[in-house]
Amino acid sequence: MRLALFLAVTSSIRALRSYMTANETTERLRETAIAAASAGGRETLKWFRQPHGVENKAAGSGFDPVTAADKACERVIRDHLHARFPDHAIRGEEYEDVGSGEWTWLIDPIDGTRAFISGFVHWGVLLGLLRNDEPYLGVMVQPFLDEVFVGDGHSAMYMRGGKSSKMHTRETQKLADATFATTDPRLFEKWGDKQVLQRIENRVRLVRYGTDCYQYTMVALGQLDLVVENVLKPWDILPLVPIVRGAGGVLTNWQGGDDLSAGEVVASANQLIHEQALVCLQGE
Repeated sequence: MRLALFLAVTSSIRALRSYMTANETTERLRETAIAAASAGGRETLKWFRQPHGVENKAAGSGFDPVTAADKACERVIRDHLHARFPDHAIRGEEYEDVGSGEWTWLIDPIDGTRAFISGFVHWGVLLGLLRNDEPYLGVMVQPFLDEVFVGDGHSAMYMRGGKSSKMHTRETQKLADATFATTDPRLFEKWGDKQVLQRIENRVRLVRYGTDCYQYTMVALGQLDLVVENVLKPWDILPLVPIVRGAGGVLTNWQGGDDLSAGEVVASANQLIHEQALVCLQGE
C-alpha cells in the first residue's frame, strides 16, 4: 500500500513538473514572439508615411511591392529569434529559409505592403510559430496604432497602451446579418473565383475591402463576422490561425478542412456562420 501510494505521488509530481515546464516554455515562446514582432514593427515606422523607394518583385506587368521597411523589419525579427532560439528554423517572405526541425518561425514583415506605401493603417507585422508544421502561436503587431494581437489556439489577447484584454469573437447567427471582409476582389476575378465572391457578397449585410491581415484580427476582436480569401502564402495566414481560433473563431479551407496550402481560407466568428459560409462557397 505504501509503495503504491509512493509511486502514485511520484507520478503526480512528475506530471506537475512536466506541466510547469511546458507552461514555462510556452510563455517564453510567447514573450519572444511579441518582443520580436514589436521590435520589427518599430523598425517599419522609420519608413511609414515617409519618402522611400518601392521595388516591384513581380515580372511583366504585375505589381508586387517590397520596401526597405519590409527587409529591415524581417532582419530585426530574424536576429531577435536566432539570439533566443538558435536551433529553431526560420522562414520569411524576403530572405532564404534557415534550419529545420520541430519548431519553425514564419515571418511576414509587412502584411499589407500596398496599404503601407499608401499611408493607410490596415497592415501589420506577422510572426507565427509552427510545431511540427502545425500552427502553435501567432502574433500580429500594428506598430503605428500600438496594437498587439496574440493567440495560441486556446486563447487570444489584445494589447494596447500597456493594457491587455481577452479577445472573443461575435455570436452572429445568420449570414444575412454578417459583416464580411476580403483584401482585394480582383484576386477572385483573376483566379476564376469571381462567382464565389459574388455569392458571399449577395448573402451578407456589409462588405469591406483592403484590410489584409487586419481583417482576421478584427474577427478575433469581435468586430467582423467573416473573411474569405484565396491565393494566400503560408506566412500570410498561418500566424493568424492561432489568433482567430484562440478567440473562439473558426478558420479552415473552403472545403472545411485544416489544409491551407492551396491558399483558400475562410475565417468565421463562430461555427454557425462558418457552416453557412461553406455552403455558400460551394454554391448550394
